[in-house]
Amino acid sequence: MQNYIANQWQFDEDTSINIKSEWFIKGLLLYEVVRTYNRLPFALKKHYDRLLNSAKLIGIEDGIPDFEKLVSLVMEGIERNKVDGELRIRIVLAGKNFLLLFEKLPEMSKDIYELGVKVGISPFIRPSEAIVPGMIKLIGTPWSFLTRTHLGDCYDLLLLNERGELCEGSFTNVFLVRDEKLITPHESSGLLPGITRENVLELARAMEMEVEVRRVMSWELFIADEVFLTHTSAGIVPVRRIENKILIEEFPDGYTRILMDNFEGYVMTKEDNWKGISF
Repeated sequence: MQNYIANQWQFDEDTSINIKSEWFIKGLLLYEVVRTYNRLPFALKKHYDRLLNSAKLIGIEDGIPDFEKLVSLVMEGIERNKVDGELRIRIVLAGKNFLLLFEKLPEMSKDIYELGVKVGISPFIRPSEAIVPGMIKLIGTPWSFLTRTHLGDCYDLLLLNERGELCEGSFTNVFLVRDEKLITPHESSGLLPGITRENVLELARAMEMEVEVRRVMSWELFIADEVFLTHTSAGIVPVRRIENKILIEEFPDGYTRILMDNFEGYVMTKEDNWKGISF
């Protein structure tokens, strides 16, 4: 793969970094992960805006090119990296050094969609928005990193904040369905408001589902009718089992199935997901 590093294109095997760089020593590594659909970058402007907002919070926004330049570089990288299937693109701001890292998007097992996945509760705390702004997407945040070391046979573990409210997974957002309402934690609980999460909320409202974005207590997971996860690479992932509670006996159904069946068609035709991209 070819990557854009230090204002030039480099192959994976030729890439090197200065380990005494201030950004490396201090861990100033902001990032976004973008995937392609039909080899076009999905929601690139939304990811760009989120990265820019994160960079402004810690004062390194000067390292980010303007959006038109980003589009040009991303499209060039897609052209340089010809693979069968789709790409995953990591947009990284290392201090004020701008990087684009390309890799083939891993193929998702059909089982996660047809059977659902197992999740658990993380033993680690995710600080609420009042303590750490959820918008800042740093590489290696301790609550996410430590949670991933404890996954075991779980697809992901869900993090609670210091008040016992549900936040997010180590790399996912989470939704519940209860009494014909679609529920997801509010940003104030402490979570990264995912781009896929945003699209699911918009899709649900377009389909006239009743939606609640609010503080969700941990115990609500165990009385939910349905639970599913969202993230960039896989879209919507149904949850079969939370700890020892089984939610899906056979196949995903209900709101989860409706949203899964309509998700890709919705995101492909929603204009603001493709802002600045020429088809």
